[in-house]
Amino acid sequence: MIDLHDIIERVANLKESIELKTRHSYLQRYMETPSIDEDKILLLYSIYEDLLLPKEQMENYILTTMLVQQALDTHETVPNRLTYSDERLRSQQLSVLAGDYFSGLYYYLLAEASDITFIRILAEGIKEVNEAKIHLYQMDYNQLDKLFSCLTTVESAIFQKIVKSFHINKWVELVANFLMLKRLLHERELYLNSGSSILFKSIKKIVFSKGDQDQVVDTEVMVEFNNQLTYVSEKLEQFIVTNPKLNSMLRDRINDLLFKSTSFGMKRIAEEG
Repeated sequence: MIDLHDIIERVANLKESIELKTRHSYLQRYMETPSIDEDKILLLYSIYEDLLLPKEQMENYILTTMLVQQALDTHETVPNRLTYSDERLRSQQLSVLAGDYFSGLYYYLLAEASDITFIRILAEGIKEVNEAKIHLYQMDYNQLDKLFSCLTTVESAIFQKIVKSFHINKWVELVANFLMLKRLLHERELYLNSGSSILFKSIKKIVFSKGDQDQVVDTEVMVEFNNQLTYVSEKLEQFIVTNPKLNSMLRDRINDLLFKSTSFGMKRIAEEG
């Protein structure tokens, strides 16, 4: 097992490689590129470490997968409603083009390596993510379990395609719950800080579909959210217990997120008490 210092260094080097690949002077001048998620680099590294892949192949797979993620995240920054000032319209157009640019980069890298199989894996994952995003933002669901399943697909479909294709089934639940926990914590922060969260808006729509949503009590929506947060957290805790050989950096990061998921509730109890 590689020690913690080496893992930290490799994740940092991989992030730097991704930044170099996605750096474009014109795009940087007019738009802010989405930040690179180090947790996803760490997760991919841990998966491929488990497969004992050669270093070059591992790095290429991580780089191309993260380029896919950058493309999806960049497209996510395009607002649903277009505004027509020259500056704003140019920013919206550049967000679309930047996402396409990052997509082209990962296809190019994999084609250069003649890795058609991995291109297919990523393409299938992208298709599932985009289909789920359409349903999520149209708020098509009338059941909470379907809503949370949709959000899980948005966050983890690409990663799940990878682990299933390599037949490492023990990672299926981890990638789903780890990435879902990150998204749940992000949505909670958005909701509490700005009141703007597609997830909380969808929960409210489902729970109070037969009543007047203007009369909704926030705590009732939070109860449903916390039920899902608890479910995902417990799944992650079980994974840690049953997989003692998990590398220490990923284990520590999971524990950090688990603490964050509970510390908010403890803080609220203390404030109310």
